[in-house]
Amino acid sequence: MLSPSTSDRSSAATLFNRLVARTRLRHLQLIVLVAELGSVQHAAAQIGLSQSAATKMVLEVERALETRLFERHARGMRPTFACRDLLPLLRSVMNNLTGCAESLAAAGAGFEGTVRVGAITAGITGVINPALPALFSAQPQVRLELFEDALPVLLGRYADGELDMLVAREPAQLAPDSRFQALLADVCVVASGPSHPLAKRRHLRPADLLDFPWASPPPDSQTHKAFEALFAECGALPALQPLSTRSLAAMVHYLRASNALMMGPLSFVREALEAGALRRLDCAVASTLPPLGLVSRHEPRNRSVAAFHAQLVTMGVAD
Repeated sequence: MLSPSTSDRSSAATLFNRLVARTRLRHLQLIVLVAELGSVQHAAAQIGLSQSAATKMVLEVERALETRLFERHARGMRPTFACRDLLPLLRSVMNNLTGCAESLAAAGAGFEGTVRVGAITAGITGVINPALPALFSAQPQVRLELFEDALPVLLGRYADGELDMLVAREPAQLAPDSRFQALLADVCVVASGPSHPLAKRRHLRPADLLDFPWASPPPDSQTHKAFEALFAECGALPALQPLSTRSLAAMVHYLRASNALMMGPLSFVREALEAGALRRLDCAVASTLPPLGLVSRHEPRNRSVAAFHAQLVTMGVAD
């Protein structure tokens, strides 16, 4: 692969210097809004500018970059390919500024630092929720911002620097600046509503479960592989699978209102089992799951992140 030429680097440096010298953050915010709303008028109204002022600002950015960012048409503005390339970077800049503002606001409210944690649902129910009272007791001046999503989304936000750590299963790949530490062993379980006909039966076999409706795991999840393995001896999966979701609230509601069954990580359903909202069926599931753990950077962003990480690892969450 050829390395970038000196002229390419100079060109990039020139464009950078133009952006710094000729544009303000409001320019970048406006470009993002015009692309999202498809209209200078609507974007201008959202940030308190006149349409003429907003139009002038868009032209100033285009002149600085010597690139058209929008195609004008009868119904508004459409981002060019060049603009679409820029948008993820501009959004990252705006997200980081939002994070700065939130950190300063937290500091102004008396908090010593902000910790931003992303977690899959099982990470919240299995690791975060049991730990929260002790964490807040030990660090009352730390503000926790907790974000729940699927792992691919969380990994993207973590890579962009928006999150300090993740509570999830070990990713296939990690950047050299990050590590994974296992915290909680996990297994798959089969559960039902508390009044299900099978709730009190012992030593259930897969054939006993086949004819009931199921809230099945999402097809791209590790739990779905265990779901398929459970029914391998039957030669078929349950015919009725009207619901597939990662939402624990939706699963609990559906199971309590019907004779449906579900399979999920024990970490995912533990709280519902302990509260009596669900019942764990006496059915052997051979498949195990990778442990839940922490994805974090070797060098924490601040002392609050380092303290939060250390306490979560050492406070007895790990089984």
